[in-house]
Amino acid sequence: MTEVGLFIVLFVALFIGWAMGRKNPAKKPKREKKNVPPDYFRGLNHLLNDQQSEAIDAFVESLEINSDTFDIHLTLGSLFRKKGEIQKAINVHQSLLARPEISSREMRMVQLELASDFMSAGLLDRASRLLLNMATASRKSEFHPKILTLLVDLYEFEQSWDNAIQIGTELVKDSPNKKEIKRLAHFHCEMAQTLFKKDQPKEAYQHYKQALGVDPSCVRASIGAADVLSSQRRYRDAIKELKQVAEQDAEYISVVIPKLKDCYQRVWGSSGFVKFLQEQNQKKPSAALILALAEHYMVDDKEYAEMFMVEQLRSHPTVKGFKALINLQMDLSRGQNQQHLEVLYELIDQLANSKPQYQCRQCGFSGYQLHWQCPSCKNWGTVKPIHGLEGE
Repeated sequence: MTEVGLFIVLFVALFIGWAMGRKNPAKKPKREKKNVPPDYFRGLNHLLNDQQSEAIDAFVESLEINSDTFDIHLTLGSLFRKKGEIQKAINVHQSLLARPEISSREMRMVQLELASDFMSAGLLDRASRLLLNMATASRKSEFHPKILTLLVDLYEFEQSWDNAIQIGTELVKDSPNKKEIKRLAHFHCEMAQTLFKKDQPKEAYQHYKQALGVDPSCVRASIGAADVLSSQRRYRDAIKELKQVAEQDAEYISVVIPKLKDCYQRVWGSSGFVKFLQEQNQKKPSAALILALAEHYMVDDKEYAEMFMVEQLRSHPTVKGFKALINLQMDLSRGQNQQHLEVLYELIDQLANSKPQYQCRQCGFSGYQLHWQCPSCKNWGTVKPIHGLEGE
């Protein structure tokens, strides 16, 4: 529904509420005659002129706060916040809280909206105090998961990872869902990353393992744990963590290949690494796997490496693969053919470098770096390497 359509529906709801109230003999004596408030028609005029903010103001002024109009005022306050008029939203919600006849349930609803207002206004201390008081007083209420969710949102924004982990753990325990589980795992990874930078590898590793305990499919935790192990020269253990990524999400294979190659070369040589590449390429071919295998084959036989790449590109064509193939043919060519290939290589290189390498599966944001939290939609673990002709 468009925003204008939403306001039209709101207007109809207001009119019906006014008409029903006017006809209700229990609340208004028959001899009492009230006209429609002038502000009501003023609001309608603003609405028809596409002056939505002014229309909301007029409707708020025309409606007396009571039990019949509570939901409408709550919605109006939310609309103010979504339109960026935070102070108006706060005023509406604080007016509702000041009503002596408000029920306990309605009070919780208003407090949640008010906490959202404070967070939107950047008044994080006020939002935190309000939500913590609510969490204590409403531990077994229907609103408890929503309160915890807002607290987690707040601590995430502040990058207060220890608090986010504490509240997130309680939220997942009370109301588990996939999104919150994934988010909690990434909080542990953020904490681990901070500790690793402070030269506390043991504590960092523990948080990475806790992340995997929360979400066994957390690729970031496996990669992070491998980085810690590699820094301690525990390369065999690091290899186990990195190979786990293939089972967690094969789309991230291109991220772990360089790390895996380095670890294998430090302990066992390239044989185990090549076997891993071959197994994964049979399951799900990608440009990174094909290029890594071709690089290995080139050491002993450049012509075989070229044949391998041509065969692979027929079934799995990618710009990266064609670029590597042209580069290989340049090494095998001479004279004018090599010059032509150099021109073609430059063109393919420009094309490859102009394309983003990662994309968010949730909102479509794309970029050249891997972000564990999407900069656009703020979801965790949704940015992955791009696959297809222009990617892997």
